Amino acid sequence: MNKQTVIQWLKYVAIAAISFFLLLFVLGGLIFGYYAMKAPTLSEKDLVATTSSKIYDNQNNLIADLGAEKRINVSTDQIPTDLVNAIVAIEDHRFFNHRGVDIIRIGGSFLHNLRGGSQGGSTLTQQLIKLTYFSTSASDRTLSRKIQEAWLATQLEKKATKQEILTYYVNKVFMANGNYGMQTAAKSYYGKDLKDLSLPQVALLAGMPQAPNQYDPYSHPEEATERRNLVLSEMQKQGYLTAEQYETAINTPITSLR
Repeated sequence: MNKQTVIQWLKYVAIAAISFFLLLFVLGGLIFGYYAMKAPTLSEKDLVATTSSKIYDNQNNLIADLGAEKRINVSTDQIPTDLVNAIVAIEDHRFFNHRGVDIIRIGGSFLHNLRGGSQGGSTLTQQLIKLTYFSTSASDRTLSRKIQEAWLATQLEKKATKQEILTYYVNKVFMANGNYGMQTAAKSYYGKDLKDLSLPQVALLAGMPQAPNQYDPYSHPEEATERRNLVLSEMQKQGYLTAEQYETAINTPITSLR
């Protein structure tokens, strides 16, 4: 085989390879578009967590909660900065930089999982979409649902500010024992409003949504402490805490009311 023939053959191989990848790209785009068209319609009504109906006596004492869910919503200005930092640190480091889907996170998750680990690639915005429109069951993590989740996350980022998305998330998440939303959990576990919680307390709440029942501070104090300390460690790594703040926080008992 002479040099000219080899060059010609390599050209054919290159053209075939390019054509193959273009075909995959087009097919991928068609599949994405098909499932995206079938995605639910974004609605603020769906994103805003509903509250239950409460009945008070004439002394303003709560005597009945008629809702299936215990939930107390908060506005953006009632969410402390420490809680925002804790959520971002443990759930989505680049939350304030991406537009709903984080390609870097997806790539890192793919490589991590190839090495035998288990790491999700969803952003905080995608998690909110999942909580609002889809099942959180592992068996429902299908290609169609992941496409719709990504599509809706990018659309939400065009319509809502980062602060609004965080507020939706804080009010939406399940926090064990029938508590929905982090304000409800703050009242249930510590008898306080979110804005009055200490650093170790907000760190616990930020870490709970991954496995709420497992991280219940009273039923599973060891697991809850480990998870809270992981959140605090991530906060320190990302510059949200000093070494002194970190040490003080991790040495605070998980059920401390201070």
